[in-house]
Amino acid sequence: MKRILFYTSIKTRIKDQESLMDALIKQGHQVYFLNQQPNKYLPEIAKNLRVIYQTTPLQKSHFNAVRIVKQCWYLMRFIQQNKIEVVYSHLEPANFIAVLVQYVVRARIIIVRHHLDLAEHIGFHHDWSYRFTYSLSKEIICVSDAARKYMIEKEGVRQEKIHVIPLGYDYSVFGMPDDQQLEALKNKHRGQLVLLTVGRLDNLKRPAYAVQICSALRKHGVNVVLYLLGEGDRAEIEKFIQELQLEDAVICLGYSDNVLDYMAAADWLLHPSVSESSCVVVKEAAWVKLPVIVCQGVGDFDDYLVHKQNALLLDKESFIDEAVNAILDYQSDSLTRNQLGKQLYQTVIPRFDIQSIISHYDIFHSSN
Repeated sequence: MKRILFYTSIKTRIKDQESLMDALIKQGHQVYFLNQQPNKYLPEIAKNLRVIYQTTPLQKSHFNAVRIVKQCWYLMRFIQQNKIEVVYSHLEPANFIAVLVQYVVRARIIIVRHHLDLAEHIGFHHDWSYRFTYSLSKEIICVSDAARKYMIEKEGVRQEKIHVIPLGYDYSVFGMPDDQQLEALKNKHRGQLVLLTVGRLDNLKRPAYAVQICSALRKHGVNVVLYLLGEGDRAEIEKFIQELQLEDAVICLGYSDNVLDYMAAADWLLHPSVSESSCVVVKEAAWVKLPVIVCQGVGDFDDYLVHKQNALLLDKESFIDEAVNAILDYQSDSLTRNQLGKQLYQTVIPRFDIQSIISHYDIFHSSN
């Protein structure tokens, strides 16, 4: 039995970590969770899982150097006082602190990297703290082979300290669609083609591509509605929707806790994103057998998605035209479209089940 700490900085739910913590507890480990900022979801979830949860919010009034020292001191004390033996640190603000602390504690500290090339895309890959984190970390988990390859070839990270462990899920954390909400959505859009895009409203997730696909389909005479779920630059995307005169066809909802309701009511998940490591949105779509349209060569999609067998994998440069043509092709063949969703379920669910993943963590718990 190990005393294991999950250390991160997160405001939302983290279904992969929830699943992993539950699996570790069932193995007999004592699990702790230390969050750098308040989270309205996790304290109750942790309590139900029997995880000891604590928050250490950043004091924004302090200068950066003071915040760093305070976070290091807090993490070091937490590890020592609770006799933590293994630390899984998630997300860059926490990872930087964890790497600093690894030199003054006896715990085995593992950095978990969820992104692939996000740092390069948004311009913080040259930041000294980012380079420090990955050059001096002793052990790193990344969630896909594509991320491992990128780290070695593009960032010069030593391959011997990288472990590839896919994200794993206890799918009960996804829940099920709400029957009443689902029925209301189906009644509202009866006779319409319902498209859904879930993700940050930014240039990497490319929600504007989904809007343009909606516009093109309307020009082909398709009665289509598009839901956009995600936080980000909502004003910009809403301005774009107005420019295309699609206010009656595109519904921009922001962040949603009940994404499965919209997925279960939709006909397609449009995912034009060009920056992924291992995408949870596609796994959620698989859970409700929603067919997906994604970009080829992004993240780990090519590892388990096969074009026209369990998904549509399109060229990222010509995604709009290819998606429009594909949707039109399947418009009169809903049985084949639905079969894509069923095959997606059969591929994704066993592959990313936490029970298929948990044994990969044994190497961190056998000895320090």
